[in-house]
Amino acid sequence: MSAPRVRIVLQARTNSQRLPGKSLLPLAGLPLAVLCARRLGSTGHEVVLATSTEPSDDLLAALAVQHGMRIFRGSLTDVLERFLGCTADMEDDDIVVRATADNPVPDGEFVDRMIQAFRAASTPYLGSSSPADGLPFGLSAEVFTAGALRRAVREKRDAYVDEHVTPHLRHMAGGGGIVPRGTFFDTDRSNLRVTIDTLDDYLAMTALFRRATGVQHASWRTLIDLMAEPRSGDSRLARRLVGGHQYSCITLGTAQLGMDYGVTNTHGRPNDAEALAILGVALEGGVSQLDTARAYGDAELRLGEILRRWPGYGMRVISKLAPLSELPDDAPRAAVEGAVDLSVRSSCRDLGRSRIDVILFHRGADMFRWSGAALERLNEYVTNGTIHEIGVSVYSPEEALRCLGDPRITQLQIPFNLLDQRWLEPEFQRSAARPGLAIHARSVFLQGLLLSEPAHWPSWAQTAPRLCSDIRRLIRSFQRESAADLCMAFVRSFPWVTSLVVGVESATQLRELLSFAGTAPLSPAQAAAVRETFTDVPARLLNPGLW
Repeated sequence: MSAPRVRIVLQARTNSQRLPGKSLLPLAGLPLAVLCARRLGSTGHEVVLATSTEPSDDLLAALAVQHGMRIFRGSLTDVLERFLGCTADMEDDDIVVRATADNPVPDGEFVDRMIQAFRAASTPYLGSSSPADGLPFGLSAEVFTAGALRRAVREKRDAYVDEHVTPHLRHMAGGGGIVPRGTFFDTDRSNLRVTIDTLDDYLAMTALFRRATGVQHASWRTLIDLMAEPRSGDSRLARRLVGGHQYSCITLGTAQLGMDYGVTNTHGRPNDAEALAILGVALEGGVSQLDTARAYGDAELRLGEILRRWPGYGMRVISKLAPLSELPDDAPRAAVEGAVDLSVRSSCRDLGRSRIDVILFHRGADMFRWSGAALERLNEYVTNGTIHEIGVSVYSPEEALRCLGDPRITQLQIPFNLLDQRWLEPEFQRSAARPGLAIHARSVFLQGLLLSEPAHWPSWAQTAPRLCSDIRRLIRSFQRESAADLCMAFVRSFPWVTSLVVGVESATQLRELLSFAGTAPLSPAQAAAVRETFTDVPARLLNPGLW
């Protein structure tokens, strides 16, 4: 007679109330549900993801298939029906392990020990139950036979059982259905929490997995031991307090979500799964603000669809007013106000938010046209709470200085990179030090040009070979990892820069940039050396609009 089969049924959905979309959140480089499945199946047991047929779980199912997982889809509310469907082909003596996709610590070795304890207990059901079993909350699984599940269904079925699957199984097992103390630990570890039910839980788990070696395959015991150790400070992105808000040193730009952006872009727009992964890496890495615009194709709409999965996660949204180029200089005030209203309402609709943290003028000139009517209209939105702050995206220090003459402007976005000396002049430096002003540096890589070989530069840029050679020399001289590392370290060396706006085409690219953001910026002497190196850059090269 063959040994009983073992099947792990991993229960997951995306419409959780306390932490929406948590099964999709990235952990150790994978969506949480996928990571749980890989860890649980690490000793060779079959794992089936049991999710619902609701459209809200379509992306979860697609990601599971993409990662080679077996899935079963059934009722959202009748979870028991999902388990019956998952196990319909199993014999009564076959073993079912129930796990949930919000507990990333259990692995295959933990499951094997649970099965051993189940067999030793000679009970129809055995499950963890912290604190009674002395296990950390979240180091959990339940084991029972397929036959016991079917018997429990025949004896007891109501809405509570349908949702929670195992209440009657636990009742059938009585006191013997709880993992005995001492099965896994000699001491009580029930004071530890390793589940993901809230945002604080998620942040704690990301910190835990960052501390582990070989994070996807670290043993459950290693992770618990790390969790029990005194924790060091948060290793996520550095933040800066400006105007009462904490800004991460990296802002995720989302132009790439809405259009084929960048002269070196060879991948096009990321698909939905990749876009979700990019936002997930940003969230996991501690990015606290997102940059978008009405003019970025459907970037706001795509960003809004993702943010609806993860509402209230503390990521501020900076968007930009639609360029008002269609309005003539003598447009009546009513027409200007209508255009501003349409842009703000459209941003709120597409982003799925009743309030937007920051709206920038996409063109600084629109601040001053029509006797300042557009600015006055935006300020009315600040007064009624629809917008929290007004800012402007500029192209030159002269334009920036003019805009900063208005105290209502508290956010400034500038193009700044190691080729661009204009922003280092004393007059702008004095204005940049204005209290409460957040300055975001975009074009850090000059649309990817600074990361490319001369062949990718504009054909008229005869200095490209020399500039590329100088960049390579500085990388070696300063012992930086790459051109991207050098570019970021240079801009980060200026304390008046609040954050760097970076756009990416993949989650892998963003993960690399976040790692560079955790290194030391250039020293003052190194920044000065960069300035001395790039003294004769053609002005045309600094403005992609002139390419």
